[in-house]
Amino acid sequence: MRTFAALLLVVLAASPPPPSAAGGGERYAWPLTIDNGISSMFQEFRDNHFHAGIDLRTFQRTGFPVLAIADGVIESLSVSYRGYGRSLRLRHADGRRSLYGHLERFRDDIEALAARQQERCGEKYFGVHVLPAPLAVRRGEVIAFSGESGSGFPHLHLEIRDGQDRALNPLAFLDPPSTDGQAPQLRGVLLRSLGGSLVNGDCGAFYFKLRRHGEEYALSEPLAISGPCDVTIDAVDLSNVRYLVAPYRLEARLDGRTAFQVSFDRLTRDDNNQLGMLYDMAHSTADSYFFNLYAQEGFTLEKSGVGMAEELGRLPPGLHELRITVADYQGNLARAVLPILKLVGGDGSPARAKPPAEDGSGVMRRTEIIPFVNRGDIVVKLQDVGVPAQRLALRVIQGGSERLFSAREYARGAYFCFQPLSSEPRLLLRYELSAGGQTVEMRQQALQAVLLKNHSAQSVRFGDFEADFGPTSVREPTVLLFERVALRPDYPLLAGPVRLEPFHFTFLDAVFFKFRVAAGAERREQMGIFRRHPVSGKWISQPTQVDREPGFLSCRVLTAGTYALLRDEFPPQIQWRRPRSGKRTHWQRQVIRISDKGKGVDERTIAVTLNGTRLDTEYDPDWKHVRLEMPSGLRHGRNELRVRAADRAGNVSERRFSFFLE
Repeated sequence: MRTFAALLLVVLAASPPPPSAAGGGERYAWPLTIDNGISSMFQEFRDNHFHAGIDLRTFQRTGFPVLAIADGVIESLSVSYRGYGRSLRLRHADGRRSLYGHLERFRDDIEALAARQQERCGEKYFGVHVLPAPLAVRRGEVIAFSGESGSGFPHLHLEIRDGQDRALNPLAFLDPPSTDGQAPQLRGVLLRSLGGSLVNGDCGAFYFKLRRHGEEYALSEPLAISGPCDVTIDAVDLSNVRYLVAPYRLEARLDGRTAFQVSFDRLTRDDNNQLGMLYDMAHSTADSYFFNLYAQEGFTLEKSGVGMAEELGRLPPGLHELRITVADYQGNLARAVLPILKLVGGDGSPARAKPPAEDGSGVMRRTEIIPFVNRGDIVVKLQDVGVPAQRLALRVIQGGSERLFSAREYARGAYFCFQPLSSEPRLLLRYELSAGGQTVEMRQQALQAVLLKNHSAQSVRFGDFEADFGPTSVREPTVLLFERVALRPDYPLLAGPVRLEPFHFTFLDAVFFKFRVAAGAERREQMGIFRRHPVSGKWISQPTQVDREPGFLSCRVLTAGTYALLRDEFPPQIQWRRPRSGKRTHWQRQVIRISDKGKGVDERTIAVTLNGTRLDTEYDPDWKHVRLEMPSGLRHGRNELRVRAADRAGNVSERRFSFFLE
């Protein structure tokens, strides 16, 4: 691979550079000499931020020449363990800047600058280094070679920023080498009812699959609503090599009027706070995107300013049309046409026969109670209750406040909709069944809830768990329900688990979840707050710190979910597959796998020695291995390889491997 790169460098150096692209309207050059497609688009979903550039695939290999996209100067270089890894930042004559990340190595003269900085700092990963004398480069000139340093597998990350350091969509300035004729795909629509509204006779969150019919997508079943609903589209785009990426533009029109409009053109650092406004955090992943098609207060990325839920709530009874368009940057588009029947009064479901229920027959005791929360409303469903809604009532007692709510009917039973009465977190719900004006049966349920409001900081304590919400953690009133759940993690349980829901949105400001540490507890470094993945069920370590409040450990969170304080007492796993034979040639690219199921491997502790001599190795956290490339300490006969590593909980593993070389 290095030979190929060197030959290509000679060819490029011998060719005269094309005219500068920094003069205005001329397009920038493509930054690679290969075309393996795009694997991530601009403003794509990440767990805690928007993707600020595009990622270019490199055949799962490293070492391809990286070219300057326009005339300019190299302002800075960076060498970091995670993040962009090895990266370069260029400033161009038009005032824009370009950044090239995850490089394997810089060009030789730039590599020498990095080596001098490492020697000066005494640090391999010295971070950002601003060049005292910016280095001029021409459009198309080789500046580095692609790699997989930092986060992720082999690829090149490219960003373009303006003079105010706002990230710009690189496809506005670049022409990909190959044509993208792949249209986006629409998979489904997710609706969440608001307040007392119903969706197809039910309240809650409901997913409807979309089926393609010719040039349009349609629902696989009818859709009827009685009031306002939040609408989310499940959509992906396909790159020119059919790789799943995010689309460029989304638009929704309700009865011909624009009700939602977003295009991915520009991104500021503050826009990352709007991640959960655009993406549904409960369902979005690195290759599955759920876009919230509704404007919210402070949602500046959305251009129409129309509240979709409110517009749906204001529709007159009858048949209406919601038309959703999703497009990529090349103009390929997909469209869904959704007929929506707006109902007035009732739920629109056929009347059902209720089994007779005698007074005191245990109807309430047998009924399944299902709570649901969205934005500022709490909805409690009594499923298959078997009695008319007129006979049911809910008495809510919260702090010093008390209020009685009447039941409403839905397709499978009855439900109540209310908002918290006070800031007291404990709610007592008393369900009452009456006959002849007298209460004949009653059932009680306790809920823990917090109503978050803008400009209002709150701290809620629930046993050994505490949550601190900053004054601007939400834009509009939002209710969180939390409860202790009976789960058995794979790790020793110290506190919790506690589940908070919903978690389909992100907090906009500092929110900390905290657990009390038992007095006299030992090995504090092993303790950590873990979050349970909602799909896989795995417990994922969160960055945990000692809280300002004595006796607590805390972590900053972006979403609700299920959290627990666990003890990581499992050391890293070290594995090595010896070469098939003792021939020296079989030592090319040997790999030692080092993995950890808890807090993760502490790369600073990894030590690999061959026959007593320490080898210079680098841990790749994505592949979870270190690579050995023909160590010089190999000798004929018996050799010994020793590997030592610790995790961030202080658990240590050490293994010795003996092998013979012919």
